[in-house]
Amino acid sequence: MEIVIKTLDDARDHISKILDRLRLLDADKKSDSEEPIETTIAAFYQFLDIAAGVEDRKQEFASNDISDIGEHGLTILEKLIYKTAAPEYTIEKGILTQIVLLVTDWIIQRDGIINLLEPIVDALAQVANSITEQQQLIALVDFMSEIIDACSDSIKQDMEMSNMQRPWRVLHINRGIVATRSNDPTTMRRIFAELITALPMDAPNFFKEGMSEMVRLNYPEQVREVMQEFFDKTDKPQIH
Repeated sequence: MEIVIKTLDDARDHISKILDRLRLLDADKKSDSEEPIETTIAAFYQFLDIAAGVEDRKQEFASNDISDIGEHGLTILEKLIYKTAAPEYTIEKGILTQIVLLVTDWIIQRDGIINLLEPIVDALAQVANSITEQQQLIALVDFMSEIIDACSDSIKQDMEMSNMQRPWRVLHINRGIVATRSNDPTTMRRIFAELITALPMDAPNFFKEGMSEMVRLNYPEQVREVMQEFFDKTDKPQIH
């Protein structure tokens, strides 16, 4: 997975380069109650300053500090991405999406907890749609696994099971899709087994749809065999 923006200093540079374009967004504000873009940008620069302070004084920050700082950064980025929804801001949105994943990795590498998952899941989907090379897909699967491990207990408890669009569910389903696209049987078996554990009610339909995709997209035989294996494991008759 190629991420152009590799450090928080890079993030600062990229935000600076698109600053004038971002300022144009205020001209299309829908209501006076919406936070001015300058306020949001200033908050993001403040986040970057705080994060830089963490690097200077690592011993002073506990895991919950990292979690709170990271969540603050993700919240600001979520606001900026929302403002760049129009097609003419595709480049800006792409840059912000990469920064979301950079901040996510920053949290994980410092043993923080992920409490805000939705912008991360949206960013991962954008990246997944842009890559096709096998090693990049496998790297993305591994990164998604790190994110899953770093999620808070409240997210992992998956209490909103009636919400099909909940980020926890979407993350696991999308990870299964990326694993399939990798055409790597080892990766597929590992992720599929975890999918059954995490989403036992969704897994049968995932593998059923996967079997249809095997034919429609002409997947390699070794990939079909793994999908068939897990379809057989979960294709059980339902008692009503």
